[in-house]
Parts: sequence; structure tokens; C-alpha cells
Amino acid sequence: MKALHLTAPNKLEVVEKEIPKPGKGQVLVKMAFSPINPSDLAFLTGVYGIQKPFPTAPGFEGSGTVVESGGGLYANYLKGKKVACAASDKLDGPWAEYMLTDATKCVALAKGVPMEQGAMSFVNPLTALDFIKIAKADGCDALVMTAAASSLSKMVHHLAQQEGLAFGGVVRREEQVEKLKGWNVDFVVNSEKEGWRDELKQWAGTFKKVLLPDAIGGGKVPSKVLSCLPPKSKMLIYGSMNQEDPGAYVPRDFIFYEYEIGGYWLSKTAAKKSFVQAMADTRKVQKMLSSGFENDIQATFDLNAFEKAIETYASGMSKGKVLFNLSK
Repeated sequence: MKALHLTAPNKLEVVEKEIPKPGKGQVLVKMAFSPINPSDLAFLTGVYGIQKPFPTAPGFEGSGTVVESGGGLYANYLKGKKVACAASDKLDGPWAEYMLTDATKCVALAKGVPMEQGAMSFVNPLTALDFIKIAKADGCDALVMTAAASSLSKMVHHLAQQEGLAFGGVVRREEQVEKLKGWNVDFVVNSEKEGWRDELKQWAGTFKKVLLPDAIGGGKVPSKVLSCLPPKSKMLIYGSMNQEDPGAYVPRDFIFYEYEIGGYWLSKTAAKKSFVQAMADTRKVQKMLSSGFENDIQATFDLNAFEKAIETYASGMSKGKVLFNLSK
């Protein structure tokens, strides 16, 4: 089978290798599609929280058809079904024609969900669900997201509407402002324009507490956004788009306004969930996808064009997802 191998940080090559055989509780998935996510870019550079010995096939999620079961009730149930699938922490990822993974990391796709959309059933949707759960558990009545033109932000906004939570976005370009207005968000502001903090503070001041999921992780913008929010609001750092400039935070904001700051990593929260809880979350995702919600897709590439695929996504994340078409 054809696979993309990471042989060292940022060193990729297309190789031919044997199709693996599943053991008990595992399944072999003939892959259809797999997206490139920010976590994939971090993994390729060697700075992600999950490390695997070289060489390894990258990727964390995808879609395909289960063609072989290694035995076990759930693994046997999945045989022959179209599934959304996630990579095992200890096995190769889905940037290949076939992927071996644990059966518990697969879920049958709901009727009507295209393989392209099904390939994005784990990383963004489960993160979005967690953000909504955290906001409600912390007593927040609104969310504000930085880098808010992303596919994840679109999904968080969709779920926030269903839960009666307000949603605001902070972006850097006017075309992104128009994009969010097209989603019918409650508020959007361009952080490159004069007076943006006053606008944000006025809007956020109508809420008792706001959750701020932050994708930037550095520079001055995250702390400036936080300073516009009501007392006891919370920043949740889940990304590090700005790795060159450490975040600058004002101590008095935390002293007098009782702001909180924390981190979020999907792999950690997912590991704490029982199989039943995980299945409940994935069913919510399938219901959302089958009801017509769609992630924006800007392009698809085959494995041989991996350099162009990665460049396209890295230089234009807000334009939509880039997928590997693994069935060619």
C-alpha cells in the first residue's frame, strides 16, 4: 500500500509498505479521506504532545471502510461499514491507503454523511463539544474566540446557537469579518482596526461571564481580548499559532478581575471519557453532520502532492480544510 512517512521532523516521503493485519479489538480501515489539522502541522515539526517513533504515517483522523476485523464484538460489528476513524497513539496515522486502529476509535457514519465530511468527525467536533460543555459548567453565557474564521469556530458557533449561548469572534482581516457575518454570529471585530477593544468591551459587558478559547497562544492579542471581558471570565488556550512571541499578560487583570487561564488538549480530555461517553459525543457529531452542517473544504490532494497540500493549508487555514484523497 502507499503511505506517507514522516522520517524526521518536517521530513516526509511517499513509500510502499505491506498492509497491516489487525489484532483482537482492532480493525483495518481502507481510507477514503483525511484532513490536515493544526495539530498535524505541530506533529510534523515534532512539537506536538503526542510523539511516535520514526518512521510513522502522520494524521489523526479520517474516514473509510472497515475491510477487516481482528475479532471482538465491536470490531466485528464495524466490518463492512463506512466509518469515521481516529488514529491510535501507538500506531500509524491515516495518511495512507490503509490504517490499522483500535475499533473503539471508529464510529459508523450516519446515513447521508459524505466521506469527506465524515473524515472531520473527531478533532474539531469533539473540541467544539467540549468548549460548549466547559462554558456551561463554568456558568458562562457567551464565548469569544480568537482566530475565529476557522472551521472549529464555525462549529462552536453552530453548537452555541443550539445551547442558547452568544458567540463572538476576533479576526484580523475584513474579509474574515464578512465571513463571520455570513455565519450570523452575534459579534465580530477586526483586531487590526482602531477602537476594536472598545467595541468588544461594550458587547462583552452585556454578559455575566465569557469563555475565551484562544488559538493564538502568544503575542498581545489574547491578553487584550481577555481584558475586555467581564470579571471571572476564563481563557482556554488550545493552540499556539504564535510560537515566536510569548504571551504578555497584565497581573492586575487577574488580581482585580479574577480572570482565569487554563489549557485544553483534546487527547487528554478524550482519554478521561468512558467508551459510553465517547460514543454519545460521536453520535451528537453524526447527528450534526447528517442534519446538513458542513465544514468548508478548500481543496483535496492525493498523497503524491503532499507538499502542495500542506503548503495550501498552512498558508490559508481560514479558507477551509485541505483533505488527502486516499482512495485514488
